[in-house]
Amino acid sequence: MATPTVASCQIPKHGQPQHALSRTLALTDAASGTTPLSHQQTTISLLRADIRLLIAAIPRILMAVTGQVTQTASWAELREMVLYLMVSLIELQLFISLSLLWLVVPGVALLPWLGLQAASVWIILRYINSPNQPFVFTADRLTSDALDDELPRLDWFVVGGLVNNARMRRTVLPRLARIFGDDMNTFPYYRLGFAFDIALILLQRNLHIPTTRSVGLYNSVRASLLKLETSGVRIIAHNTGALDVSWLLSRLCADLPAGSRLSKLQVFTFGAASVEMALPLGKNYPKSEASSRLLYPNVTHFAFTDDPMAQIGVLYGIRQRLEGRFVGSLYTIHITPFAPPRGYHYTLEDYLDTLLPDGNPRTGILGQVCRIDRELSEMRELAALVQSVTNEHLRTRDIKRRSWTALGMAVDERHDDMAGPLSLEDISRKARSIDGLRGYEDNMLAEAVRNKYRLRPGDYKGHVE
Repeated sequence: MATPTVASCQIPKHGQPQHALSRTLALTDAASGTTPLSHQQTTISLLRADIRLLIAAIPRILMAVTGQVTQTASWAELREMVLYLMVSLIELQLFISLSLLWLVVPGVALLPWLGLQAASVWIILRYINSPNQPFVFTADRLTSDALDDELPRLDWFVVGGLVNNARMRRTVLPRLARIFGDDMNTFPYYRLGFAFDIALILLQRNLHIPTTRSVGLYNSVRASLLKLETSGVRIIAHNTGALDVSWLLSRLCADLPAGSRLSKLQVFTFGAASVEMALPLGKNYPKSEASSRLLYPNVTHFAFTDDPMAQIGVLYGIRQRLEGRFVGSLYTIHITPFAPPRGYHYTLEDYLDTLLPDGNPRTGILGQVCRIDRELSEMRELAALVQSVTNEHLRTRDIKRRSWTALGMAVDERHDDMAGPLSLEDISRKARSIDGLRGYEDNMLAEAVRNKYRLRPGDYKGHVE
């Protein structure tokens, strides 16, 4: 179980942010203090807490999902949304019949009616999910601005979320292909109706169960990583798609050795619905060239503050569940003139409109100065350091040094004991060194752009170690 000190750690609420974009640095956890939440609490306690969180978020998620109806521009999109809402209502009525009418009406009399409803649900789900099989969206090489002979070969994967799949096929995928100049291997979301979708989200967040999509994604990504001619693999995951990617990362790290293959993978999530994302962490001290090489996938998260999925997912996991392990850096997008004027910013289009309008990372919110959330970045490292202190003697003995970065601990000469405080010092140093940079600087997503607006050497200051 997590210690009460860490479990109660929360970041103080501030007033209106002065910057439209803020960044929380990736967790280093050199002291190996964090562990997955499933290793700290029982499954029942995790489910009980998450059920309350999801129930409270259902109204906001419903408003975001149904709000897409007003944004639809084609009959196919409107039909898909209407059918999804219809099957969700039929499922809700079916649940009410099973829980209430069964108590007052003989069960045999209800069987024909319940059977008809179940058959209707199955037929509608088969219809709306028939085009939602994995497919490849081919980029237009004739109009692509990318120079294939100068740029490395990359494999791109798009993992859709709880959105209108017809709209994603019609507008989002062509846009991604133009921005990144590559084919898009697409894994759409398989819809089950709203009630079952929420139940599946609950199970994936806490039990990490694989789905048909996550297994197919794993096989495809693993095959790409093993190809010698592939220099990089990129994954774009939208809200619930991050749950499949979270399971994928844990499986890849268990099946492939750390090194050149895993380091080829970069993950970009947008409004991730996962409450944690675990990868091996830690850093050797003293530093050496071998210890500074990237051995595992690089993960970057983007989240609107009003995205209902992000509020129960990546924002909640990184800002409040400090005792868990959520890898990757987080770019938090506040309500700004760069964002489309909508009630909730939820779709992948909303993120692209804000981050990469017209495919240009310099003109959107990434062209603004990015504030480094140093307080939250250091608090995450501090929470990991607290959890790593298992020796009661270190907790209770008199301490001469009481500084924020060393957690007030007196440590001996061994490097293992110094790993946690040194990683905290590294986070503070990096936060100071990159403070004041624009959003597209030191940004993997901006560097992945392969159109006429792609960044050139000298356009950004590069990665700060």
